[in-house]
Amino acid sequence: MVEACRNPWPHLFPFSSLRLFHRDIVLPDIRFRGQLRPSQVEVARIAREQLAAGKRRLHIVAPPGSGKTVMGLYIWAHLVGKPALVLSPNSAIQAQWAARTDWFEHRHGMDLSPLISTDARAPGILTSLTYQAVTLPARATEFTEERATQWWMQSLVEKGQASSEAEADAWIEGLRVHNPDFYKDRLASFRRRIRKDDALGGHAMALLHRASLDALVRLRDYGVGLLILDECHHLMGHWGRVLEEVSDYLGDPVIVGLTATPPDRDSRESEDSQRYDRFLGEIDFEVPVPAVVKDGYLAPYQDLAYFVRPTEKELQFIASADQQFAELVEKLCEPCAVSSEPGALILRPPESLIDWLVRVLGEKQLPTYRASDWRGFYVRDPGFVTSAVWFLKSRKIELPVDVPELLPSEDPEPQRLITLIDRYTRHYLRRSPHSGDHQTAIRAVDRLRMLGIQITDAGARGCASPVSRVIAYTRNKTRAVVPILTREAEVLGSDLRAVVIADFEKTSAISSEVAHLLDAEAGGAVAAFRMLLEDAKTNLLDPILLTGSSVLVDADLADALMSEANRWLEDRAIHVELSYSIQGAFHELNGRGSDWCPRIYVEMITELFQRGTTRCLVGTRGLLGEGWDANTVNVLVDLSTVTTSMTVNQLRGRSIRLDPKRPRKLANNWDVVCIAPEFSKGLDDYRRFLRKHETLFGICDDGAIEKGVGHVHAAFTELKPELVDGSVSELNTDMLARAGQRSEVYERWQIGRSYGARPIRAVEIGACRAKFAHGYPPFEKSATLWDRHRLVSAISEAVLAALLETSQLSRTPILRVNEREGGYVRVYLANATQQEADVFAVAIREVLGPLSSPRYVIPRAVDVPINRFAPRWLPQPIRQFFERRERQQCMLHAVPSSLASNRERVAIFEKHWNTRVSPGAAIFVKNERGEQVVIEAIRNDVTPATLVHDKEMFL
Repeated sequence: MVEACRNPWPHLFPFSSLRLFHRDIVLPDIRFRGQLRPSQVEVARIAREQLAAGKRRLHIVAPPGSGKTVMGLYIWAHLVGKPALVLSPNSAIQAQWAARTDWFEHRHGMDLSPLISTDARAPGILTSLTYQAVTLPARATEFTEERATQWWMQSLVEKGQASSEAEADAWIEGLRVHNPDFYKDRLASFRRRIRKDDALGGHAMALLHRASLDALVRLRDYGVGLLILDECHHLMGHWGRVLEEVSDYLGDPVIVGLTATPPDRDSRESEDSQRYDRFLGEIDFEVPVPAVVKDGYLAPYQDLAYFVRPTEKELQFIASADQQFAELVEKLCEPCAVSSEPGALILRPPESLIDWLVRVLGEKQLPTYRASDWRGFYVRDPGFVTSAVWFLKSRKIELPVDVPELLPSEDPEPQRLITLIDRYTRHYLRRSPHSGDHQTAIRAVDRLRMLGIQITDAGARGCASPVSRVIAYTRNKTRAVVPILTREAEVLGSDLRAVVIADFEKTSAISSEVAHLLDAEAGGAVAAFRMLLEDAKTNLLDPILLTGSSVLVDADLADALMSEANRWLEDRAIHVELSYSIQGAFHELNGRGSDWCPRIYVEMITELFQRGTTRCLVGTRGLLGEGWDANTVNVLVDLSTVTTSMTVNQLRGRSIRLDPKRPRKLANNWDVVCIAPEFSKGLDDYRRFLRKHETLFGICDDGAIEKGVGHVHAAFTELKPELVDGSVSELNTDMLARAGQRSEVYERWQIGRSYGARPIRAVEIGACRAKFAHGYPPFEKSATLWDRHRLVSAISEAVLAALLETSQLSRTPILRVNEREGGYVRVYLANATQQEADVFAVAIREVLGPLSSPRYVIPRAVDVPINRFAPRWLPQPIRQFFERRERQQCMLHAVPSSLASNRERVAIFEKHWNTRVSPGAAIFVKNERGEQVVIEAIRNDVTPATLVHDKEMFL
């Protein structure tokens, strides 16, 4: 039991013992003296309703800079009205919460500052602490040491590294005496496992340090009624396990979880994910970044990409991996010789990959039994069956008699081959009676590892790939910062404030396979810093490298920086003696004194960057990511390989803060992407780029705000970057040109104008075979040839009319068919509900995209001129009377599933199709005649190969 605390505010709380009476504290008459933003008003409304309904958990997602701190404080002062504990991941954010209370005032002018605390030893009506302050684990006790040692011994026995616990104990004791560093590391890992198991089992508070326990006792006795958890995505581990118990200990306060992005659940314990959901509940409100930008509280931005190719040496390495893969496929296809092992019982001669595929397809042989019919065989493993049929046909191998032709697989060729090798290895080679097949299986597994594929007992899985690492950290990605920042400097001049972010300063994790290509600096911040110094134009930016262990300064800047840095330290009474060590083209800044630490020099360099002493900072995402704030940043160059939405959003949040000195600020966010599409792993870095943008909204060339990589450029799709297989120079030229279109992009955001509160679904039609849109519409007197825009409009009108007539839409929405750069066409309903927009988008995707098990299909015809005797100088309306036309079927389309559920709906769609698109009768596919129609269309190449992409966008 703690002692009763002295009452520091007798004029406000007239009692002598806070310990006895704090649970009845009600906040003084506090009010917010500012004006809430529209998104904050919406959060306040939802919070008020939820609390009135008795809910005690609020979960709010809002981007950096959207005013999460004010939201939390408003809930504290106006809606809960009880002492609050705010927890943050670091001291910088902790201090921000205390500072933001200056937006609140007592109605009668009372000074609130003495009531706000950042000290766990003296709670206030709002106490702002770090998570560490209340979750610090205790040091290892003798009991924990004993449990850890016991667990270590059991582990050694279970793994066969010791035959008994006595032998394991002797081995551990030998380590303790002869290799104490290794002994301490291993024992610490077992202690962590014990703490984790105890925490998951509900004993987290029992493991806390005395200082954390004392802080919790004070907070409980003070009467905390509100717990605000800032950046709550951090609660997927130790902090969350402790706080779930702490909330019970504090008497079940109202909990408000605030975060810029929900947590990433990959590699997390399922118990932690379940506890997080249980503790914070579903998301009550999510503030999208575009909403805050359009409201004028975040800076508008555009996302750009710069593409590079690997270096020549790197390409040779990548090509060799592909060559080894090709050789593996050929080796597996070679006829197998019968083994002459003495005493071996040969049930069947060894089978090559081709022999095995023919047998498996012919016999419909599954791993454990034989299927009785083709459909039963196909549905068990359609990816394998489709790939097997494709592979045998590509090798001109005759298919077994009853194997039908199948729709082509959408998987790329390397993926189909990997599927076949995986099944051949697991289902045949490893189970073969021939020892030679076992060795072949080992070689196949080893070769696939080079491409990042591991064959496990459960199937093919991704793993670390040397090829992928070379592409991710190619030297040419680092070189790309030069043309990017050269262009940005040309546009912005002295206003440029650029940040270059890498995964690490240097790396020591270079595998032996790639050591000849990548050195310790490859892909790191130091390499980018050196590259900027070596170029005459980017050297003028006076770059500074800022990491957790060092500050490197352009030699040209050294004297000026030293002068300003000393003045900055002196103004704040920080006692540090600065000096330089010369490292050639740059100097390393060193500091002596107890105050010198990363927090001090990051704050100092950041302020000098804000002033313009340097126009470019280079750093790591660990240091310049979450919690770092510099509102002048207007260019972000992301060299990192991070793909988790949590980290990506945090990085993007650095550049979109408003800059009061530049009211029309627009941020350019650059990704640098390495591609070599001709190789099987050559798009791995592009796929990382896709994953980065999966949850990001950005402005498009037609003014729509779209989620996903398509907002960077219409040519970027979820499969591969179209139109850049041969050369990336034109695309990069376009991106560098867009970097200078800041005013146009700023206007495109239409800041201050109304917008849809929720995103809607759209469809984008991209590149397609030439005859997709050709000929004349098959109606009398059509004088204008189809083009992609006209055809898509006509098909969209037919789909919309059919959906309306079948009552799948509640009202007549506005159909929009917009053209984008590169000939892409975007289709959406402008004033529909989310559900209606989804129904329409799915229907358009099905009718325009490749056939995928449709229930009904419908043909489309065009009128094609068959003579050219009309004088070309005649106007088209006149010339058409001299032309003879022949009607040809040019395409077979799917009837959308929402209009194919019964014959009545099909007839309605057929009527509108015949009116707007083409005469033709819908055909039922799920019988022999219909299947033959589809197979014949595939043979004649008259099924859609259009690239159709779903888009999520704001209007």
